[in-house]
Order: sequence, then structure tokens, then C-alpha cells
Amino acid sequence: MFSKSKKIYPKISIPFSADIQVSDAADEFNTNFKLVTGEYLKIERSNSLNSNYSYILLRINPTQKSNFCIYKKGKNITIQGATVQNLVYGITNFFKRYTNLNFQEKNNPEKERILTTELYVPNQFNVCDSPKFEYREPYFLANFEPEFRAWNKTNYLELEWGIWGHNLPKILKKYNLPQTVYAKVGNRRIEKQFCFTSDSLFKYVNEKVKRAYKSDNFLKKYMILPNDNNIVCTCGTCKAVGNSTTDAAPAVFTFLNKLAKDNKKLSFFTTAYITVKEIPRFDPEPNVGIFYSTIAIQKGIPIENSKYFKKFENDIKRWRAYLNNIYIWDYTVNFDNYFDIYPIIKVTQSNLKLYEKLGVKGVFLHGSAYNYSTFQDLKTTLFAKLLWNPDINVDKEINDYFHNRFPKKLANVLTNYYIFIDNSFITGKTELGIYSGIHETVKKYLDPKVFFDFYNEFDTHTETNKFDKEYLKIATALTFLKLEIMRDYGLGVYGFANLNTNNEIIVKDEAGALLSKLAAYSRSADLKTYNEVNYKIDDYINSWRKTIYKYHKRKHYFYKKPFEVLSKLDEGYTNIAVLNDGAFGLNDYNTNWHISSIDDLILRIEKKDISKSKKMIFSFLQDTKHAIYYPSSIEILDTNYKLIKKINLPPDKSNLETKEVSLTLPTEFDKEQLPKKFIVKVNKLNIVSKNALACDEIIFN
Repeated sequence: MFSKSKKIYPKISIPFSADIQVSDAADEFNTNFKLVTGEYLKIERSNSLNSNYSYILLRINPTQKSNFCIYKKGKNITIQGATVQNLVYGITNFFKRYTNLNFQEKNNPEKERILTTELYVPNQFNVCDSPKFEYREPYFLANFEPEFRAWNKTNYLELEWGIWGHNLPKILKKYNLPQTVYAKVGNRRIEKQFCFTSDSLFKYVNEKVKRAYKSDNFLKKYMILPNDNNIVCTCGTCKAVGNSTTDAAPAVFTFLNKLAKDNKKLSFFTTAYITVKEIPRFDPEPNVGIFYSTIAIQKGIPIENSKYFKKFENDIKRWRAYLNNIYIWDYTVNFDNYFDIYPIIKVTQSNLKLYEKLGVKGVFLHGSAYNYSTFQDLKTTLFAKLLWNPDINVDKEINDYFHNRFPKKLANVLTNYYIFIDNSFITGKTELGIYSGIHETVKKYLDPKVFFDFYNEFDTHTETNKFDKEYLKIATALTFLKLEIMRDYGLGVYGFANLNTNNEIIVKDEAGALLSKLAAYSRSADLKTYNEVNYKIDDYINSWRKTIYKYHKRKHYFYKKPFEVLSKLDEGYTNIAVLNDGAFGLNDYNTNWHISSIDDLILRIEKKDISKSKKMIFSFLQDTKHAIYYPSSIEILDTNYKLIKKINLPPDKSNLETKEVSLTLPTEFDKEQLPKKFIVKVNKLNIVSKNALACDEIIFN
């Protein structure tokens, strides 16, 4: 095809009438060719070919069945797409297939590389390809870049959706809306929800749709969702179309149909979520579709192997019988901890095969968006490939990604570990939801011994990669994860401290060293937060340091001593060992906190187990967003519930904070003695609304 020494140079041919987009596609081919060979090819705009030359023909054929085809007939190579976008995908595929160009090199053209002086292709070939899903979006930062999307053949919501998500209130706020646009429940209009049979609502939304499409003809998709709550309009017209008190689907689809009829070139979607439940009894317009959210069933287990499968399969089949355009809204990170590796690649592969089998046409893989999550570029790259073809060899792709991105020895370390945990993740039957603490993560796939060994091996590469920002991001995340494991394990081999023979907590030097590393790595990598609600890494480090400073050399006579809980336990919080296992909680309520929402916390303790103690120390969390409050008081009682001692806690207006409360134990100098068995009662805050109490470590010292 090309030889520098033999002066064999093909020309690029585009039709004489080619528009600017086809011309740009030719430039894209030339840019790639220059990266591989160091040479530019001549672009010839003509409808005829000179038989003295060989050509790369770039063509558009809207009638072809496949998205793109690449074939060689005689001495010419043709790359043909059904659209200009697919032509670009065909060009990308050509370079992946017949050259050694990869995305990392293409995305870093300044990097020195060995140029190819000759390019060979087979004498004849004919390759056509189409994706398994028409809409493919991995929602991570890498996919926001046009170069990534062109190379990896993905979609991007900002370029295609005129309305996305729960954004009706946002797009309607500039209008002076009449009360009739809002949901009617009983005799009242409620502004937290819309009435989807309202003519005024249709007028304003339709106006917005037409204006958006006129300003940008690529904005062909529109998402119309009820607000994110359980309110359903039951006005006369909504009830007439089929609304019940819990199901707004009939009114929502009536609204979608009106928009679809008036805008036939566009597509209108809603989601099967909360109040959109049952399939309406009337037909949808052909340009109406639905997103099915897996938020309730994405537990880190292939759906086909889970207890949710039958219902999911039935739901998709029912919706598929109703309309053609079914998209899946899936989830691929732990939103409570973006630094959790959450190696869900093979689980996602299994689910994509299921979606394809059930006739799903598009998939939105919800990632960490503009925030960093561990190995996000690997995930984005492999998800893009899987969305095009779910049958790829994932282990090979992981190996290729790391070896294209990092030096060989480091790439080997990363490849071996990631493949190991990805296999552990898919084979493990333990569920791991998309909002999970480190304790659940460890049970699912993050074996501490294996991870600590991997971390130590990874850490040996820091000096040679200290200016590589991607390495520093991974180092930040892995260091955070190691600290989280140590925090969860409390005392012992994998914990942050040990308990000596004098019952003193001795904090390991390693804990302080890791906190210093985390601070340095996160600064160098420019990472500031670590979860969906933007908890700050600096606050995490400071909280750790304050806690281990207080814990170091503190006696803990109650460590793992037996006790009874007399109060009712919440479902999911039956592990009472968390109250004296040496592990501590921070601002995240799902790690090391014992939650009590249905009752006060009441313990029965034997005096002999804490006989050397002079005081009792409690740790509490207040997180008003999740209705968790500091207690109102703590009482010491005898077994007949006679009060021995009580401490009242003053009201606290903190929204998210932890604090310690200490209570001196009764001694022989007090009027009341501590009996052989006594009761500790931690009283929840007495407020009207439902609230919970979060207690961490109880220390007698």
C-alpha cells in the first residue's frame, strides 16, 4: 500500500461534490497516516480515477446495510460509511486493523514514535461492521472528548439530547407558568410535580423542543421525565387517560405522543422509573422510546444470574412488545466511593449480551461523569468496545490497554491484578450495590492480602512515574483504598493499629505514612473529592489524623468483649460487633457506623469485662441529609432500669460532623455503684420526623 523507499504513495479520493464533513474525514485519514508514516497523502477531489495511481476512496452510501465497510478491489481501497460519522468510524477501524496506531499514540502526537516506512495490506479484503447497539455512551470524563468518541465510536448526550434527565423545571423556569401545569392531588396543585395532560405544559415544552432543534439540528433526542418523587397527578384529564394514584405512565405517554406527532424527525423518551410503571393501553408513536433503569438491580452480579432476572426479563419483553426504542440506563461505579475499583467490566459484558438478546437498542453506562474514578480510562475504553461488540476478549483488551499506556513492568503488574479482581468480581455471588461501604467491597472482591501485596508492588514504580498524571491518579485512589481497608479492619494485621498487652491502642507508623502519600498524590494529580456528593480528600485526611492522634495509646478495655443489645435492630445493621471492634467511622454513614432508627440503642454489659475502666467514650455521627442526628442523652441504668447516671447532650446544628462524648463511670465515691451487670441507653433525638442514631466505637478506658 505504501513504501517510502519505493516511492509508493496512494492518493486519497473524495467525490467532487463532497461537503465539508467528508473533506474533514479525508483530513482525519491523513492525520492518522502522518502519525504512522510521517508522510501526508495528496487528497484528490474528483469523480474519476487515474489508472496510473492507487487510491484510498472515501465514500458515503446511505443505502448500505452496515454502518461502514472497508474493502480492496484491484489496487484501490474503499472506506465507505452509511453516514459521515460512520465513514470516520471506518477510517478509525482501518488504522486499528492494518497499522500499529493506537488511541494513546493518536491522542499524544508529540510523543516520539518509530515511523513505518512500509505499509502492507492483504491483496483482497472485504470487512463490514455494525454495532450491536445504536446508542452507546459510557458516561465518563474520557468520553467527553471528541477525539475519544471518534476513535471509540461512542455517543455523547450533550451533542444529541435537547433535554436530558430531570430538567423540565430548569428549562421552564423562565416562563410565567400557570398553576394548571402542576400536578393536582385531591383539590391542591403541587408544584413539585407536573400535570402531563396540561395544554399549557405541552405548549411551553414543545416550544423549547422546536427552539432547541432549530438552533442545532443534531439535537434529535429529548427526555421527558416526571420530577424525581412519588407524586402523581390525578386531575380529571389525567385520570381519564388512565392515571392511578401511583402510576403516571398514561399521562406521560400521552404527552410524549403529542410531542412525537408534532416533531416527527425527533425522538422522545421517558424512563421506567418511580411513577412510570405500567404500560399504557393505547399505542405509542413510532418515535417514542423508554429508558429502563437498572438502579434497583445493579448489584455487581450478572443480571441473568441474579434473583432479579425473571422480573427484568419480563419487564423488557413487555416494553419491547409495546415500543421499539428501548434503552437501558446502567451503572458502573460505586457512587459512595469513586476510588473503589468496582471492576464491573465482565459483569457489564454479560449484561450487554443479555440486553442485545432482549432487543435493547441503546445503553447509557452511568459512570463518574466529570469526577475521577479508579481506572476510569480503562473502563471507558473497554465499555466503548463492548457497546459496539459485547463478544470481545476482555482479558486481551485489558492487557492491550495497560501495555499501550504504561511501561512494560508496570503494565504487567496492573494487568495481572485487574484481571484477577475482575474475575473475582464476576464469580463472587456476594452483592455489591452502587452505594456501598468498604466493608461490602472487601467481602465482594477486595481481598486485603492480595491488595496489600499488589499495592506494595505498584508503589515500587512511583519514582519512575512521578510525573505521569494518570499514574498519580491511580496512586491516589489505591492509597485511599488501602487506608479504607485499614480503617474497616480496625486493629490487627490489616488494621491501622494494634492492641498491646496493656490494652493500649498503638497506631502503626504506616497509617501516618499513607496519609502523607495520599496528600501528596492527590495534590500532584489535582484530585480533590472522592464520591458523588463531593466529600473532600483533605477533610478525609484531617479526620483520619485527628482520630488516630486521639486513639494512639488510648486504653480499650472493651475491645471485642461480649455484650448484649436489648433494643430492636435495624435491618442491615444487625452486626453489633462494629460497636467495639476498634474500627472507626468518618463522615460516610455506611462504613463502621451502627445505625439505629427504629429504637434507642440499649446495651447490657458485665462490669467484670471493664473493671479497670474509669470512663466510657462514644463516637457519634450527625448527617442531617440522611436524617441521622446526635443523641439527646446517654444513661447508665441497673438491670431494673433504675437510673444510675445520665448525661444530656446540647442541641447541635452541624449538618455533617462526628464527635466524641465521654461519661465518667460511677465509683466507690459516688452514691450509686456500678452493678455487676448494667445497662447503657443511648437515646435518640426526640423530633417529630423520622430520624436515626449512628454510633461507632464504644470505648471503656
